Amino acid sequence: MRLEDILMLDHYEYLTVAVDFVLFVVIMTVIGKVIGMVANVSSIHELSENDNASFGVSFAGALLVVAIMMTGAVSGEATISLVYEAGIVSAYGLLGITLMMLTRYLFDRWALPRIAIHEHILAGNLAAAIIDAGNMIATAVVIRAVMIWVDSESFSGLSIVLAGFLFSQLVMIAVTRYRQYVYRRRHQGQFLQEAFAKGNIAVALRYFGHRVGAGLAITAASGIARYNDGQAYFSALVWALVSVVVVALMSLLAIAARRLILSKVDIAEEVGRQQNTAIGLIEGTIYIILGIILAALFGAPTD
Repeated sequence: MRLEDILMLDHYEYLTVAVDFVLFVVIMTVIGKVIGMVANVSSIHELSENDNASFGVSFAGALLVVAIMMTGAVSGEATISLVYEAGIVSAYGLLGITLMMLTRYLFDRWALPRIAIHEHILAGNLAAAIIDAGNMIATAVVIRAVMIWVDSESFSGLSIVLAGFLFSQLVMIAVTRYRQYVYRRRHQGQFLQEAFAKGNIAVALRYFGHRVGAGLAITAASGIARYNDGQAYFSALVWALVSVVVVALMSLLAIAARRLILSKVDIAEEVGRQQNTAIGLIEGTIYIILGIILAALFGAPTD
């Protein structure tokens, strides 16, 4: 929003902004309590007394996730009343928090069932915290895009946001299966989860990048498959199909980019065996960059 637009806002719009901001702060405060409750620990104890850096990474990721999702909830024009505005923002905010908790459950049980991620985080495994944060951030990026895509100024969009979330989780699980296949092929049958359990930060950074890049790529579908309120579920189906194509395109482009940028580097040796965090970070960044480019080229406008 430009300065001249801000100056032209009427009193009602200022009040709407104030309501959104207050709710944003409240939900950010609540999430800090929820994280500790889900992990069955005291967040403050883990951060200040145990000095658990891994828990801190996961905690910071969760806060960032809520911020990302809430920007989708508060975007758009002012609604018909302050009560309605508060109800809309609260509903989408609570849905976002619920989906964040659900994605962590699905991540543990379906994407990486061979590793107890949250137990490793509490034990101080930084690699586990990085992949946990990557999973949540990727999901938040998708949820935000769907919220904006369906126009989160009405309650009717909640079911579409939920449908978009569920489909995105299927795509993310497929991305994880692909990474597991690639890892086993590069490392003579070893499991990707074993690398995370052993604290291989280089592999975790690469995985983080691939997952967030996939989330960003999915947002590009919002600009290709236009939302039609009269055909909401058909629009969602088209969006889902386009998402699969865009994520596959991102992965293919990443392979080509990696071969150019890291042409003389033995990826399996450097990342998998030597745990070279620099190479892992670069490879992960390639995925994120391509996701950003696809989102910028095809994604729906954010204002």
